[in-house]
Amino acid sequence: MNPRFSINLAGRIVFILLIGLTFSHILSILVFTSEKLEPAVLGSESEVVGRMAVVVRTLVSIPHELHEPIVSALERNGLHVNILAPSAPRWEPEGASEDPSLHRHLEKKIELTGARVVAFHANDSDWNHRHGWLHRVLFSLEMSIIRLMHEMVKERELRAWIDLPNGERILLESLLTDNHVPLFRHATLSVIIMTGAIIVFSLVIARAMTRPLRRIVEAADTVGQDLQAAPLPETGPAEVVAVARAFNRMNHRIRTFVEDRLGMIAAISHDLRTPLTKLKLLAEYVGDETTRKRMVGTLDEMESMLAATLSFARDTVVTEPRQRVNLTSLVGAICTDLVDAGQQVVFVEGDRLIGHCRPLALKRAVTNLIDNAVQYGGAAQVTLFCEQQQRFVILIHDPGPGIPVAQWDNVFKPFLRLEPARESGMGNVGLGLAIAAAIIRDHNGTIRFAHPEEGGFITRVELPVAE
Repeated sequence: MNPRFSINLAGRIVFILLIGLTFSHILSILVFTSEKLEPAVLGSESEVVGRMAVVVRTLVSIPHELHEPIVSALERNGLHVNILAPSAPRWEPEGASEDPSLHRHLEKKIELTGARVVAFHANDSDWNHRHGWLHRVLFSLEMSIIRLMHEMVKERELRAWIDLPNGERILLESLLTDNHVPLFRHATLSVIIMTGAIIVFSLVIARAMTRPLRRIVEAADTVGQDLQAAPLPETGPAEVVAVARAFNRMNHRIRTFVEDRLGMIAAISHDLRTPLTKLKLLAEYVGDETTRKRMVGTLDEMESMLAATLSFARDTVVTEPRQRVNLTSLVGAICTDLVDAGQQVVFVEGDRLIGHCRPLALKRAVTNLIDNAVQYGGAAQVTLFCEQQQRFVILIHDPGPGIPVAQWDNVFKPFLRLEPARESGMGNVGLGLAIAAAIIRDHNGTIRFAHPEEGGFITRVELPVAE
């Protein structure tokens, strides 16, 4: 799936619940509305003819002036009674759907009343005359439910035109469509309420279920930046607890592995200092002055590399606690120390900014970056400010050529020296930027480079305001 169109776990849970429960709710409503339809479709057509005969005998036996109020009481179970005026549109029956057997059956039922059956029609239900195709689809579903639950179901609409002895003509209709309760008319509000409730409650449930997963993601991101991060809480459902325990075990193994390797590097670097000292003493006895100086210079460079390696390993293993620090004073003190050491550094002092950091580590990182700018650019201008209340920015601007763009991703690799011919020192060993990058990364920050239009080179350090 394209990441741009991927749906998170909470969204998938909401989607599945919404589709599943909405479908089941609509099906339940269809079962309910089919129950409303049952009185009109259950039984046989012969029973409907019997009810029509009862209506006719009742109207014949009561005075004419009582017909109107009695009609409403006689209408039940889908049977409608209409007293037709001679000018009414349905006075004369239309169509060729006469059912002779039902016609004769009704005549036999009312033969002693003096009433006459003019016509008896039986037609399939016309579900399009009121609500259209959706009504027809819903009716089909409801009739399918009723057929599953009952053996005898009538599906034709019956109409009988009868002349009473007093000259009235009545129309008796057994209309299935009038007994149908369309879903979109009676259940739309119910579906809307249920859909809204599903969305709200499923979001709450989904967030509660995915919160431990979000903690795992955050912990994984934190471990990628700080191996000394606190272990993940082993709480929640059994599956989440199992994942958290596996994650903590993995984190412990990684931390142990890194600490063992860095400890081994530190031990080797420390142990090599003794033979280097012996070699320097032996070099003093070399008779050729030129050879002696070259040997001593090479040994000094090796000692510098070992010292840098030892410092790098020690700083990576040992974790300094974080604390509230006045970053303005910290950066200002670094610049002052470098100026006192004879370097051309200018600090553009701004507002007092307070942040959480490991002060000694951050001081070393910023010192390395400024020292690198002075060493290869000749001078440095340092600026500290807060950007959009989200991050602290330290800008180190030097007038030198800077680092080639093609090397921006490589300069943070340990022991990488872009210009080996430069004078020896910490920066020439190739660990200055690597140490700075590791410290800034440990503070959840970033280091970026830029070549401004006005010339020179800018090193931009970004640190989050709050963690």
